[in-house]
Amino acid sequence: MKIGGVIAEFNPFHNGHAALAASAREKGVTHLVAVMSGNFVQRGDIAIAEKRVRAACALSAGFDLILELPVAWSMAPAPVFARGGVGVLAACGCVETLCFGSESGDVSLLEALAHSVNDPRVESALRARLASGATFARARQQAVEEVYGEQLSAHLKNPNDLLGVEYLRQARALGWNPQVTVVRRLGVSHDASAPQGRIASASWLRSHGDNFSMLARYIPASCAQVLAVAREDGLFPARLQTLETAILARLRTLKPEELARLPDLSEGLENRFYDAIRSARTLEELAFMVKTKRYTMARIRRLILSAFLGIQPEDSAGTPPYLHILGFNQRGREILAEIGKHATLPCEASLARLEKLGGRCQATAQLESRTTDLYGLALPNPLPCGYDLLATGNWKTGRRPQ
Repeated sequence: MKIGGVIAEFNPFHNGHAALAASAREKGVTHLVAVMSGNFVQRGDIAIAEKRVRAACALSAGFDLILELPVAWSMAPAPVFARGGVGVLAACGCVETLCFGSESGDVSLLEALAHSVNDPRVESALRARLASGATFARARQQAVEEVYGEQLSAHLKNPNDLLGVEYLRQARALGWNPQVTVVRRLGVSHDASAPQGRIASASWLRSHGDNFSMLARYIPASCAQVLAVAREDGLFPARLQTLETAILARLRTLKPEELARLPDLSEGLENRFYDAIRSARTLEELAFMVKTKRYTMARIRRLILSAFLGIQPEDSAGTPPYLHILGFNQRGREILAEIGKHATLPCEASLARLEKLGGRCQATAQLESRTTDLYGLALPNPLPCGYDLLATGNWKTGRRPQ
């Protein structure tokens, strides 16, 4: 028994994800656990399908156990996202291998990049670049180039290589030293605008979510079956535009000092944000009005959703306080048996039971439940309040609380 761990969004699950699972097994992994973002994702958007539906897709196509990455970490910058995902895997106490895809597919290269970004000389150069107004990602890439040269730094332009570097950095910071299995990403790039062969990017698939026959060409057949049932049950596809008026309405009630407390906001941007909120009529218009040279659109979208959802900086401090089960198969039961012996955090399928543990477990579970209540309004058949607290175990059609 060799347990491997993956950090993912599966938004939606596609053939590239199935290939990653197959590659991990070819390299000796017998059991696969995925830490998956919940209903809100890192690019500052909602997930196209409810989280338990996406978990069911992954379980049908190569994964064995799905644990949730809570919203405060799933909708955060890469270092925080990676810290949350790695923290959950490490806390299982039995995951031996960290698996992920990257453009380079080169573990040694990614280890060298992880070392370089921790170099005090790079950190000094990074601060200087940030002071000039560059985005964090661009400033760090330039800082590494300044100290180590372009050949190494060029890989920080690749989104999956960049995320892989963060996984390695956060694992080391947490004192977790798994074997690392890197699978070279094949086919289309991260946000490719067209499919290649049987592989399509997640962003392209999301843009065709309403065209189910088109979507089904680029996802495993088992996932297409799951999504077909979810569509009948009103849990797919979710659209952020459905929440647009609600988001704008909530933002119009906020004061500048409330905006100033949003995660990842700096430089007094709250005043610019506040002024934009007062006049913006659409989310797209709001994002462009707030945009500055230093802030990427993904960062702006995260700020907008964080303001809507009421996420505070302290919500993502450290690592998640529990292991929340979203689904599992028979091999997943075997992983859970090992987690039961070795985990350093409570592990439950019931969010309600996790909430009753008090402290950070309670606060994190309540935030998750509250944000799911809002996400539920973006679905074709809106979910009632409390869905996240009532749902337990694997998702099955018709299991919608009345």
